[in-house]
Amino acid sequence: MDYIQELTADRSRSNMDRLANAIGDDPAEFKKIIEIIYHEKEPLPHRASWLLTIISQQHPQLIKPYAAKFIDTITGFNNDGIKRHMLRALCTQQLPEKSKGKAITICFDFILSRTETVAVKVFALEVLSGLMKQYPELKNELKAAIEDQLPKTTAAFHSRAKKILKKL
Repeated sequence: MDYIQELTADRSRSNMDRLANAIGDDPAEFKKIIEIIYHEKEPLPHRASWLLTIISQQHPQLIKPYAAKFIDTITGFNNDGIKRHMLRALCTQQLPEKSKGKAITICFDFILSRTETVAVKVFALEVLSGLMKQYPELKNELKAAIEDQLPKTTAAFHSRAKKILKKL
């Protein structure tokens, strides 16, 4: 299938679902989506990253080989949608041990950033929330970061932050 043509022609949810179903759990087909994210020009990477989110929910095992790459490269993307979708995909994963420290740093940086969108911050919260079971010593730092951001952010952040604070 020509994913570039498909992503260019129709950016609807129904098309994304159709493409996700066509990819299924095939790692070779999924790799083509990753290649679009990293090697094509906008708007294709953003659209492919939306597809990444759908696939990560249906077939999270396909994300595992790319989790470290996402963590290593996420800050290099200027498109907030790509960052949001990568973080959302990472929420479905047990992160590689060698990448956890970097993921923690990046997520805290995103949460505390003045320029990151609320959606990026919310999914950074989710990634950190998933890591709290392994790193309970970070709970106080996460709580402080959330409390720092509450007066500065939107209702969407407040809603997610309250849920995460209850878990802490």
